[in-house]
Amino acid sequence: EYLVSVIMPVFNDERFIEEAISSVLKQTYSNLEIIIVDDCSTDNTLNVVKRFSDSRIRFFCNKQNMGAAYSRNFAISKANGDYIAFLDGDDVWLENKIEKQLSFMTQSSVFFSSCNYEVIDENNTSKGIIVTAPKKITHRMFLKSSYIGCLTAMYKKSVFNDLRIPDDIVKRNDYALWLKLSEKTDCYNIPCVLALYRKRAASISSGKKTALFKHHISLFQKLYGFGFFKSRFYSVRNVFYYFIRRLWYQKKK
Repeated sequence: EYLVSVIMPVFNDERFIEEAISSVLKQTYSNLEIIIVDDCSTDNTLNVVKRFSDSRIRFFCNKQNMGAAYSRNFAISKANGDYIAFLDGDDVWLENKIEKQLSFMTQSSVFFSSCNYEVIDENNTSKGIIVTAPKKITHRMFLKSSYIGCLTAMYKKSVFNDLRIPDDIVKRNDYALWLKLSEKTDCYNIPCVLALYRKRAASISSGKKTALFKHHISLFQKLYGFGFFKSRFYSVRNVFYYFIRRLWYQKKK
């Protein structure tokens, strides 16, 4: 069996981290490890994680707050798995997520994949939204928009030679990783819901649109070295395709 490494950066997730970890431990595919990296949480996250005794959990703490990109990179560097999957500390997987996704990838010789997900709120109530994606997502498509959710992504580690993204891409670092992965291979989406994304009132995605736009500009500058005008052109186009993506790939449950 292939070993799947689940990368889980956490920060102040005490309300949701138990459910997130449990959703991994309850997977129908059991040959996995969970690499949790706490980014100096100031709440009770650390104690919640320590309550788990499963030997598949590996827990690390940053010495200082470094951001999600650093935590993901560090976790990947510690991963022993043949495949890498991602889950944030406030999201949830359905029980057959890994089994179904790994089967799809191995049988179809796919190296990078995603799946659909449902949106829930902080009380685990469905918001009635299903987020889908194109069947095949190329690098050119990813340059236009981030078509997949972090909680859905999975890739074969050996194909990408321990790929990392710059630690100083503080926001949208998951999108930066999809861009680099898709330079080598296309991403294929499984057209069924296998995960639950938690929409939090204080999440980055709920922040000011101006700040998010600036993060996109910074991403293209740091990842590809784009200049003033080119980075802004790609960011404006990204905003445009964000609304297109919402129109085409968000469905009412």
